[in-house]
Amino acid sequence: MSGKHAVKSSKKSLIIIICVVVLVAVIAGAVILFMNLSGKNNNSATTVPTVAASTTADNTNSTQNVSDSVSETTQPATKSGEASQEPTEQGYTAETSSNDSEIVVPTISGEKQKPKFSATLIPYYAKDENSSEEYSLRDLFGSAYSGGGFTFNEDGTFIDGITSASANSGAYIVEGDSVVITYSNDKNVIAAVTEWNGDVPAEITVNYGGIIVSFK
Repeated sequence: MSGKHAVKSSKKSLIIIICVVVLVAVIAGAVILFMNLSGKNNNSATTVPTVAASTTADNTNSTQNVSDSVSETTQPATKSGEASQEPTEQGYTAETSSNDSEIVVPTISGEKQKPKFSATLIPYYAKDENSSEEYSLRDLFGSAYSGGGFTFNEDGTFIDGITSASANSGAYIVEGDSVVITYSNDKNVIAAVTEWNGDVPAEITVNYGGIIVSFK
């Protein structure tokens, strides 16, 4: 009898141990499952702001691109509006300084002065003063040669737009068959009138260091 009782006690202990192990395993499984579900929920929660942030960034970039496009579209118009000087067909700016009319032009021959005039005379031919050999205008004036010329105004001012490097200006008088030109830096040039159209010079020549340049 005592032997059977011992066997029964042993079986009960084994059953209790098995139940405890199963219970622990169930609890552990439940904990692991809960942690997995909690981790998934956290991942979902952190993904949403990322998408929102990405969407916000895309919207910001799109807005920036639109802003840049508008800026690029309006910028040339602004520059055009700011430019108060328009290039002439000769490729230079036809504007004189407000001080040009105050420049004192020296008299050369003492002959009676003729009325001021309005005309643009363009260089078309150049030759050596001594050999009469034809000379290239581009070689004479350099790479800055723009194809422009002298623009004379009726107020006694002028523009020298022969080169595109600068639009020199000053004042002039018409004395006999000469146009006396004085630049704003006090440099003087005498242009000989070789052809008239009434009181307006139709053709002039200017000596540039031994090279005679004809304008008309």
